[in-house]
Amino acid sequence: MSEDRKIYRGPARAAQNNAGAAATPPVQGQGKTPPPRGGKPRRKRSRRRRSRLVLGLCLLCLFVVTAVCLVLTRCTSGPSGPETADFGTPAAAWQKNELGYYFNSSGEAIPAAVLKGIDVSKFQGEVDWEKAKAAGIDFAIIRCGYGGEWDGQEADWAQDDDQWRRNADECTRLGIPFGVYLYSYATNEEEARSEADHVARLLGLVAPPQEGLEDYTATPYQLSYPVYYDLEDKSISGIFSDEMAAITQAFFDRLVELGYTGEQGIYASLNWVRARFSDPAFDPWRDNLWIARFSDSLGYTGTYDMWQCTYSAPGADYGVQSETVDVDFIMRPFTLTGIADGMGKAAEPTFVNDTYQMELHLDAKDARATLTTNQPSEEEGGQKIFWQSSNEDVATVDKNGTVRAQTDNGECTITATLADGTESVSCLVRIGDITVPVFATGQLAGARDNAAYVAGLKAATPDAILLDAGGSLHGTMSASMTGGMDMFSTFSAAGYDLQAIGAEDLAFGIERLRSDANMASGPSLAANLRDSEGSAIFYRSTSWNRNRITNGMNYVLERAGYKIGFFSLADTATVTEKIGLVNEETPMANDLAQTASEQVAALQAEGVDVILCIATPGVDVQALEGTLADLGVTAVINGNGEELQGTALPVLAAGKGTGEVGQLNLVFTQGGGCRVELQAKVTTEQLETTLTNEWSQYLTTTEDGTPALADSADPNKDVAADGADPTAPTERAEDAVRKGASAYLNASLALQELDADDSSILNTPLFTYAQNPDASKTISYANYLATLYEEIAENDRDHWPEGWSESEITGVAGGVTELEYGDITRQALLNSMPVAQRLVLVSTTAEAAQTLIDSGNVTRTYQASLTAYEPEGDTVLLVSDTQTLQALGEGNYTILRDYGDLFWDVRMNINDNTNNFTENFVLPEAPTYGVGRNP
Repeated sequence: MSEDRKIYRGPARAAQNNAGAAATPPVQGQGKTPPPRGGKPRRKRSRRRRSRLVLGLCLLCLFVVTAVCLVLTRCTSGPSGPETADFGTPAAAWQKNELGYYFNSSGEAIPAAVLKGIDVSKFQGEVDWEKAKAAGIDFAIIRCGYGGEWDGQEADWAQDDDQWRRNADECTRLGIPFGVYLYSYATNEEEARSEADHVARLLGLVAPPQEGLEDYTATPYQLSYPVYYDLEDKSISGIFSDEMAAITQAFFDRLVELGYTGEQGIYASLNWVRARFSDPAFDPWRDNLWIARFSDSLGYTGTYDMWQCTYSAPGADYGVQSETVDVDFIMRPFTLTGIADGMGKAAEPTFVNDTYQMELHLDAKDARATLTTNQPSEEEGGQKIFWQSSNEDVATVDKNGTVRAQTDNGECTITATLADGTESVSCLVRIGDITVPVFATGQLAGARDNAAYVAGLKAATPDAILLDAGGSLHGTMSASMTGGMDMFSTFSAAGYDLQAIGAEDLAFGIERLRSDANMASGPSLAANLRDSEGSAIFYRSTSWNRNRITNGMNYVLERAGYKIGFFSLADTATVTEKIGLVNEETPMANDLAQTASEQVAALQAEGVDVILCIATPGVDVQALEGTLADLGVTAVINGNGEELQGTALPVLAAGKGTGEVGQLNLVFTQGGGCRVELQAKVTTEQLETTLTNEWSQYLTTTEDGTPALADSADPNKDVAADGADPTAPTERAEDAVRKGASAYLNASLALQELDADDSSILNTPLFTYAQNPDASKTISYANYLATLYEEIAENDRDHWPEGWSESEITGVAGGVTELEYGDITRQALLNSMPVAQRLVLVSTTAEAAQTLIDSGNVTRTYQASLTAYEPEGDTVLLVSDTQTLQALGEGNYTILRDYGDLFWDVRMNINDNTNNFTENFVLPEAPTYGVGRNP
C-alpha cells in the first residue's frame, strides 16, 4: 500500500490538556512544652509525651502525602472515558463538512472514510476533471477497457474504453492520483492472460501486438492506485472460487511479467466478496479489495481498502456528462485485529471474524485473551482506547484490552472506543459451549403459509441455520403456474440457507430447476441426482442472484467459526424407476451409500467440524443410517418427517407441511467435539404466539394499512455510521427479538409482492386460441389433452417397468373445461384442467378402468372415443392426472411412471406448438365423425 494512503485520522478538534497543579502541604509549627510548676520535671513522663508528639506528626505527614498523591493522580490521570463524538454540522450525502468528516445519505458521519474519489468509464462521457478536482475528489479510478486483447482475427474489435486516454491524460495533467480497472470476462487462465496483455498495452508497458491498436509506450502512465480486476459479469458467475482465484492469479502474474510493478486489487460486490472470496487463494488481494455496496454503510468487518458507496451521486456536481456517477471512499476503520496472550483451561481462546461480526471464544471461567487493534500506540501518534464490558459478571476487560471470563457459561459484548469518541468496535465474547440451531422444513408441497413465521424464527435465533428437506416445490396453483419458481422465491424471502431437492421436486424438469435455483437465497443440493450426461443436476448452479455457486452435491456453512457440512440424497428407486421428464432425457440417481461415502470424504477434505445428511422424502432412513454413522455423519435430517427410535446416530424429523418446523441443536464444546440435541418441533401456533408476545412490539401499521417496523430511533442523534454505543452495548436477546420482527415483516412484504406478481401474471394473456381455418371440425380440447397424455407416455415406453413394454395404453382426461376462442390467460388455462396435479402412468384393474371411463366424467382421445372401451386382460394401463385417477379407488392402482406437473406439461406442449406462444394455438382436424368440436 502506498505510504500516502496510510492515513490515521487524529481527533477532529485539538486535544485539550488537563494539567493540574499539585497542592502544597501546610508547614507545621514546632515548640517546647514548658515544665510543670512546682519543681523538676519527671523524665519518664516527658519522654512519653515527646513520643506521642512524634507519632502524631508522622501520622499528619502521612495524611498530607496521601492527600497530595490523590490530587496529583486526579489531575494527571486524564479522562475516565471517551469524549462525546463531535462530528460537526452534517454535510450533504457523501460530502465533507468543516471538520473533515464525510456523511452518508442519512446524515450519519463516516469517520473511517479518509479520502474520496469517483470511478468513471466512457459512460460518464468527457469528464471536466478540473471541476471534479474542485468538487473535492482526492483520487479517480478509471476504466481502461474490458475483456482481452485483440488477436487480429475478429473484425470491429474495440475493447479499449473510449475515454481512457483522455481521462488518464487529464488526471496526469492535474495531478489527480488514479488507478485503473478492467472489466473481466475471463472464464479460464488463457483468457485472463489476454486481459493482462490488454491492460499492459493501455498502461504503456508494451507495444500493440496488432496494427490498428493504440500505442501508449511513448508516455507510460504512472499509477498511484492499484490495477483492479473487476469480477462481476454474469459470464463468470458459474466459476468456482478456486478457479476464479487461479484466473485472477494468472491475470496478475502475466501483468507483472509484462513489467507492471504496482499494487494489485480486486473489485466486486459485497455479496461476491462474502460468498466467493472466502477461499485463502484470494488472500494476496484482501488489502486492496474494492467493495461495492450501495448503502449507508458497508457492514463488513473483514480486510478491505475501498468502498464504492453509491452509483447515484449527481454527475453535474463532479463534472461528468452522465446523470450520475459512482463515489468511492478509501476506508481506514478502527478495528480489532486478533488476540494475544491467550490462555484457557481445556482449549485456547479463539478469535473469529466472519466479516459480519467479531467473536472471542473462551472455554471457561478465568480463561483470558488480549484483544488487539489496528490503532497505533499513543507514543506513535494514535489515540487512547477505552474498553468496556456490557456485563462484568460474564467477562471483564482491562485498559489493555485483556478479557477475562468470570463464569463458565455466558455471553457479553466488549467494546473498544477511541478517546475522541468517533469510532468504536465491538466483539461478542462467548464463554463455554456454543449452540448452533438447525431448523428444517419439508414437504411444503408448494405452500408458503408459514414462510414469514419461519423467517422470524431463524432471524430471532442466533447462529441458526434454516433448510428445507425436500418435497416442497410442487403442489399448489402458484407453484404449477411458475414452474416451482415461487417456492425458490419463498425460500429466498424467508432466508433459507439451503434446500434439498428430492424425487418429487423434479415435477418441472431439470432445466427448469436449474433456471429457478438462482432465485433462492441459498444453494440447492441433490448429491446423487444426475442428468443424462452424468453431471450433478445443480453442478455450477448459482443462487442469491448469482452470488453463490455450488457443486450441487455438498455445501459448507460457517457459524461461530465452526464449519458445518451438508449433503442430500434422493430416493434412487423412485428416480430411476418412476420419474419420466417430458422433453428431457430421463434423470439418473446414483447409489445412496456410494454417494454418501463420496460426499463425506469431500466434506472432510474441506475440514468441516460436523456433517449432516439430508434424506429427502422417499429415502429409507432406517436402512441407511447405520452406513451413514460408519462413514462419520454426525446426524440425519429425515425429509419423511418421521420420528425414528433406536438409531445409530441422531435423526431429526423435518417439519411435515406448513404447520411445523423440525429442530436440532449442534452443541460445540470448547474442549473439542460436538453433541447433537434433538428438540421438539416448533409449531405454527407457537410462532403465532411469539408474534403476538414478542415481535409485535417492534411492528406497527402505516396509514395505508401496510405493516412496518416501529421506529424507536432518535432522528436527531449525532452518530457515526456503523458506530457502537459503548455505554449501552446491544444485548443479544433483545437484538434477536428485534431481528425476528424485522425478518417476519420483510418476509411478509416479499410474499405479498409475490402474491401480487402472481395475480398479475395469472391474468396476463399467454397465447391465443383460434379456430383451425383448415378444418370443418376439430377434436375437442379434452381430446387434445388425452392425446397429449398418451403421447408423453408412449415417448417414455422404453422406461416402463418390465412386463409392460408391449401393453396398450389409454389416455384419460378428467376435470376438463373447454377453452373459449381468444386470448388465453394462465388463469384460464389452469381452470381448464385439474390444478396442481401430476401426470402419471398407472396400472389398474380392467374393472376399475371400465367403471371410470363409463362414468361419463372423462374423455379419451378422439379416435378412441369413436368406439366403446373394451379392456384386454385383467390389468390395464391408464395415463391421467392424479386427481382423476382417485376415482379408481384407493389401493386399486399402482403408479408406474411420474411425468411431473400436469399444467406444466400442457403449457410446454402448447409453447412448442405455437413457436414460443407467438403463433395461434389451434386444434387438429377431426378426420372422422364423432365427438368433436365445430369451429
